[in-house]
Amino acid sequence: MKRFRLNRFGAAVLAVALVIGAGFGGPAAAQDGENSSPPAETTIHVVQQGETLFRIAMLHGTTVEAIAAANGIIDVQVISVGQRLLIPGAQPIAPGAVVYHTVKPGDSLHKILRIYNTTLDSVVTSNYLTSPDQLYVGQELVLSYGVSGTVLPTPARLHPVEAEDNIYRLALRYGVPLNDLLRYNALSLPAPLFAGQRLWIPGEGEADALVDLPLPFTACTIAPIPAVQGQTISVHLATTGPATLTGSFMGFPLQIATEDATRHVLLFGVHTFTVAGVYPMVLTAVAPDGTQTTLRLRIRVDDGGYGAEDISLETQQQDLLNTDVTEPEWQKVAIMMSGFTSQRYFDGLMGLPSTGAVTSQFGTRRAYNGGVLNTFHSGVDFGGAPGSSILAPAAGVVVLAESLPVRGNATIIDHGWGVYTGYWHQSEINVTVGDVVSPGQVIGMVGSTGRSTGPHLHWEMWVGGVQVDPMQWVSQSFP
Repeated sequence: MKRFRLNRFGAAVLAVALVIGAGFGGPAAAQDGENSSPPAETTIHVVQQGETLFRIAMLHGTTVEAIAAANGIIDVQVISVGQRLLIPGAQPIAPGAVVYHTVKPGDSLHKILRIYNTTLDSVVTSNYLTSPDQLYVGQELVLSYGVSGTVLPTPARLHPVEAEDNIYRLALRYGVPLNDLLRYNALSLPAPLFAGQRLWIPGEGEADALVDLPLPFTACTIAPIPAVQGQTISVHLATTGPATLTGSFMGFPLQIATEDATRHVLLFGVHTFTVAGVYPMVLTAVAPDGTQTTLRLRIRVDDGGYGAEDISLETQQQDLLNTDVTEPEWQKVAIMMSGFTSQRYFDGLMGLPSTGAVTSQFGTRRAYNGGVLNTFHSGVDFGGAPGSSILAPAAGVVVLAESLPVRGNATIIDHGWGVYTGYWHQSEINVTVGDVVSPGQVIGMVGSTGRSTGPHLHWEMWVGGVQVDPMQWVSQSFP
């Protein structure tokens, strides 16, 4: 009888992460596209963020060459997150083996110690932690597996105790033997419980299916992790029942969309001048009966690595640097692109608005005519011949179509949920306010109107009232 071992650490160790809540997307097939059953005694490893074949091989006691051969991998430098790898001849993780873990929403020391069968002293010492209860999302931990001396199978779930719970009711509710429930939680009868206590529920489980969040929150995923200056952050939340959610990041309010009573999504941008560091996110759920629960997370933000450039303007355009001209226009655009429409028009990847080559990237620090580098390029520039087409990258509603002093002939599209795109310096605008546009529709023509040094399209995006890199949306699907 053929059988295979599904390594319970395959989706959780080595640079990774215990993704809380239901994942988005099913398991990926092996790289060669085969979907047949793995051979006997073969471990399946799901690639996580930050992993390499070398680390995976070290984890399973095998070689890079063996994994590459088993999966038809030609370039051992190229693997993708979510890819399922067959690991031939994998060896069990030995006590004391070094593993790596990237903190995700819902991770706690209680959970990490249990999953990796390690000790608080070991975690604190290995990671130089001064405040071990203050983990942050995106933090990378080095862990020694199995040093606690107690190894139990990964449980099916983590249950937050409520006021009416007792050990007998929970055993009946989850259909598990009382003795197993006691053993998993190092309890003995009468086993008094208290509200907020976390209990491990025995059963067949995977580390990435566990969640340690305060009710009514049952799932929380954030992407990308860590966050990056000038990028869009997507947060998906689930609650046990209907709830009204509010939130803030770095003290600024977040706009949250509820897709149904229990699924919630928020999209927001990290300003490109945000200093790299760790910042607070606060999410509050209010139940219909008025009960209020707060989830506090700490989010790591990395530097975007943006370059710098100096722009030379002709004499006749230098008046367009005057704040008397730039400030009123900025205020008008900022107010218009910081709204929130409850209807979502966009879906999945955005298209490119131009077939021209990219001539200037988002985020580049800018100075004009030898001045100070105190501004940044707030969009992406596409070169193009005057009169070449500008295309809507996603569905939306036109909310501005007019000539502006600095931005020239400009169009702004509202894509819903706080997502807006702008198109500056056009020679011709082909839409009017109120038009509903579809992906790929021609909305204007490339030009050089306003403060411009030559024909091009400046494509700009705002998410949650913050300017972000629109090219992220071309390669990463939202919401």
